[in-house]
Amino acid sequence: MVTFGQLRQVDLGGLNSAAGDFENLVRTWDLTRRMQNEVIGTVQRSGWHGDAAGLATAKLTWARDQIHAAFEEASAIAKTLRDAHTELTAAKKDLDTAVQHATTDGLTVDGEGAVHWPPPTTDADKRDPEYARSWQAKADAAAKAIGAALDRATEADLAAANALGNDTGSDGTVFNAAPVGGLPEEEAKEATFILGLGDKATDAQLARLRTLLDHHSSDPRFAASFYGNQDPQTFLAKYGAMAQSADFANSTARSAAIKGIQQGLGLTLATATDSKQQPHVSDDWETRLRAAGAKQIPVPAGADPTHSPYGYQILANVLRNGTYDPHFLNPIAEHVTQLTQENPMRWDAAGKAAYPFTELKFIGVPDKDGNLRGVNPMSAVLEALGHSPEAATRFFHDAPTTYNPDGTVKSKGGENTYLTTLTDNGSRSLLLDQQYPPRPNPGTADPFEVTALGHALEAATTGRAYDDVHGKFPQHTAEMNDVMQQVVHKFGSGDGPDLLNGGRFANLNGSLGNMTANYIGDIRGALEGPGADSHLLKQGEVTRLVGTLGRNPDAYAAIAAGQQAYTTARIQDVFAHPELHKDLSVAIENITRPTGQVNGLITSVRIDEVYNKHTLSDAAFNESIATKRELAGQLWSFAGDALKERAPLIGEGVDNVVNQIMDNVAAGYKVDTHNAASDEAGSARESAEANAQQAIINAVRDAGRTAGVDPNYISDVARRAAGEENNGYGSGAHSYDTAFRK
Repeated sequence: MVTFGQLRQVDLGGLNSAAGDFENLVRTWDLTRRMQNEVIGTVQRSGWHGDAAGLATAKLTWARDQIHAAFEEASAIAKTLRDAHTELTAAKKDLDTAVQHATTDGLTVDGEGAVHWPPPTTDADKRDPEYARSWQAKADAAAKAIGAALDRATEADLAAANALGNDTGSDGTVFNAAPVGGLPEEEAKEATFILGLGDKATDAQLARLRTLLDHHSSDPRFAASFYGNQDPQTFLAKYGAMAQSADFANSTARSAAIKGIQQGLGLTLATATDSKQQPHVSDDWETRLRAAGAKQIPVPAGADPTHSPYGYQILANVLRNGTYDPHFLNPIAEHVTQLTQENPMRWDAAGKAAYPFTELKFIGVPDKDGNLRGVNPMSAVLEALGHSPEAATRFFHDAPTTYNPDGTVKSKGGENTYLTTLTDNGSRSLLLDQQYPPRPNPGTADPFEVTALGHALEAATTGRAYDDVHGKFPQHTAEMNDVMQQVVHKFGSGDGPDLLNGGRFANLNGSLGNMTANYIGDIRGALEGPGADSHLLKQGEVTRLVGTLGRNPDAYAAIAAGQQAYTTARIQDVFAHPELHKDLSVAIENITRPTGQVNGLITSVRIDEVYNKHTLSDAAFNESIATKRELAGQLWSFAGDALKERAPLIGEGVDNVVNQIMDNVAAGYKVDTHNAASDEAGSARESAEANAQQAIINAVRDAGRTAGVDPNYISDVARRAAGEENNGYGSGAHSYDTAFRK
């Protein structure tokens, strides 16, 4: 192990020079070409024939191959030395930083790396137990940082030693034509070895594998070497055995390690298959993975193949982690979808074995009790799409590719019907585990898989991973719009609303609410009077979809937050650019009328649920609203971005604007039953309408005040805006009555 003194005092200049010398040697290498052209080529062109000529050519060719092997060996040594220099330099910097922070905190670090704190100088400190505790905490943190730096240096030192040994080889008579290549490749080799142990890996080895994957999951050299040098079917068999190792349930450390390894394998696979960076695995490797995915793989080794899991089932939870390149993920997504469509009961074979495959650690997602559920890999594929927006959009939009059972391409082209296929409400729905777990109604789609479908659709239409709560929303593309049109048509017409309102696809409501909030500008456009069908979305379908989503508290809250954020951004834009409008009042009214239409629609739904049907409480809606603060801020920014060049939105900082938005959401959309009996729906509607008008008044006053507009003028504009919102509100309420109270 590298010691504190060694790392503190080491001079890495010599290592840097050695790495530079080898790199220069490789860059200027010309011996292989010259040997071929100037020696072998000359002999071949000389007209020399016979046994002696043949022997000479063979010897010269061997020499050329050795020269090329020398080049490969030198290249690998150059990589290893440079990697070692980079890692050791970083470790030394980490150590210096740790020592500096310790010193700044009043600690001292001795020559062995031990951390000390000053003794108490007063009687009060000597008697105070907190004195020692507070210093101990500082010392522990410093010691941990120092230890991490030493561990990093030790790992780099050992990896470099192993890599140099593998790069040069053990045969002193020839050069190594296939060296490892460097530290990432050497550690990938170590990770491959541990994974290959399968269920024979010890707890310590599992912990080491987890560490290697954690450290290198985003390194293309490690990832491509780790996956590319394993046969896909062997990988699935070994990982399946490892995940199912016998003492899994009896070892907390092993359970945690397997969970971490599963995540690391997914992130590393995403890196290894990213075609936009080098190196990455080959198309042939990806084709062989699809072939292995469609096969039943004995787990444990020697098990009955006919009752063994499919490769795609073993791969399932790996795919739940990582953002994947469409080049890799979409063929898998289409292949699994087509295999499931061909035989929805295919995946149930593993549940019929004597071995307890109903408890496979690599299949399913945890339910509310923490138990893994399901054997259908469709949910994992959809979850992977939910983390991979580009792939998700293409999956639901692009012309499909049809695959043979072995994963090779059969044909391309035709209409994309994946959304229709996945939302089939018949007994052959792809979102079913036909046999396991037993269901009282075999036609009921699995709620976990329906939720995963929602995640995939959310990524496909918004351009952002469904669980990325911090990233910006990109502007919608034509392809994203097309998917959203499909969704609105599916769930805004025919039996679509029934599928959401307590039906088989009720678990889509949350994601559809987020999508509707993201498309709130198009939603408003569709609701805006005659000719609205000329917009992206159709008026009747939007009315039925939004009217249905409003029954779900989470979807209702998302739409309310998105609506208020969009309205705020548009009002701010008007006040920021008065020169673009002849009459600010008219400009504001044009914004607030469709605001009222959406308000009237979703508020009518809410009142119907709370007061008339008594299916939900006001608390359910109010509690959901409180969770949408961050979404409101992101959608406010998104709406501002859509205004393009004239964008600068006005406000006293983003946080302050978001606070204003959420205050107005609370004022306009929260249910207040304090002054209305539970059976007085009419009174509740009047109260809600007044609240919505007040929210508009607040938004106008906030924007106008920040823009420095005369307060009296702001009041006039606010009153007119509230009146127009009221007109829109009545229109929205009427739309609801027409669509849902026939």
